Formats: sequence, C-alpha cells, structure tokens
Amino acid sequence: MAELDHCSSTQLIDGDGEFNVAGLENFMRTTKLSNCGLSYAVVAIMGPQSSGKSTLMNHLFHTNFREMDAFRGRSQTTKGIWIAHCVGIEPFTVAMDLEGTDGRERGEDDTAFEKQSALFALAIADIVLINMWCHDIGREQAANKPLLKTVFQVMMRLFSPRKTTLLFVIRDKTKTPLEYLEPILREDIQKIWNSVRKPEAHKDTPLSEFFN
Repeated sequence: MAELDHCSSTQLIDGDGEFNVAGLENFMRTTKLSNCGLSYAVVAIMGPQSSGKSTLMNHLFHTNFREMDAFRGRSQTTKGIWIAHCVGIEPFTVAMDLEGTDGRERGEDDTAFEKQSALFALAIADIVLINMWCHDIGREQAANKPLLKTVFQVMMRLFSPRKTTLLFVIRDKTKTPLEYLEPILREDIQKIWNSVRKPEAHKDTPLSEFFN
C-alpha cells in the first residue's frame, strides 16, 4: 500500500479544461520528477468510457487511479486528465489517464474536450494505449473509430509531429485467433487514416511516418 502512496495521483486538467498548476508543481516535488531533467517517459491511455482504462493502468503501472464501481452501473469515473508516478519502473515514468470518450455525461455533440485532451496526450506521450473492445474490430460503427479519427486529426495539428507509439489493447477477446483479428484492425486503422483530411504538406504521408 505504501507503494501506491508514492504514485501521487493528481488531476492535471479538470473536466472544464482548467490546468492544475499548483498540483503539477506538487507532483514534481513529491515524486522528484523535477530532478530527472529530460530523462523520463510518459504513457497515456485513451478509449471509450467504462472500458477499464484506469483499472488497466493500475495493474500495469502500480498506480492508484480511481476505478469504476461496476455494481453502481456505468458512469464517468475519470474526469479530465489525471497523472501518476509509475512506482518501481525505470526510467521515471508518468502514467496519464484520460477521460473516456463517448460518455453520456458530455453528450454526443461535445467532442471539443476529447479533441483537446487527445492533442495534449499526443504532444507529450511516448506511448499511447488505445483501449478497445474486441467486438468493435471490423465494425463500421465501432466505438473506437471516432476516437482514432480524433487521434489522427489532432496529430496533424502538432507543430512538429514526432513518432508516437500506438499500442492497441484488445479487451474481452473472442475466440477469433489474433492472426485473423490483426489484419482487420490494421485495415480499419488504414481506412480511417486515408479518410482523415490532411494539410497539403501531409497529403500523401503514410501512417508509419507519424506512428509506430
């Protein structure tokens, strides 16, 4: 339990988009991030609301992000963007937990926060985990499609795109073998990339220039 106390979970940006300057300063001081210079990594997670993002981060990185109580029904647990120190991982790693997409609390028309938080995460994260349901792969109206479109669109808005690693996490895997799922997922991703409006400079830029 003491280990979890050291991860100093902090709300970096609240649900209204306000940046927590004092909280970040306290986080840097408490976790000694300020001593690391540029020797640290950032891993962020995105995905639909109530898909288990916070739970996954807690299991992988020994963080203590608040998790949804399934017995109380699906609801928005993470509001805004939270960060925490991944205890016991070298180099110093910051985990970033983003508010879930397509939540009923914001409504289907309010995608501004989603886009801004995705842009923020892509600008600073080395690795972005995309948490998605297995049954969404290959479906035209899948929950992850608007999210991926947002990710690709905002990547174009970064001043100098850097190669970010996208790690797809498939939850509730069906009996379909992974070797069948992977090409369908890759094709889905490529289709979304092709459909995104790109500035002149990147009209013919392949996906691999922006992402691993």
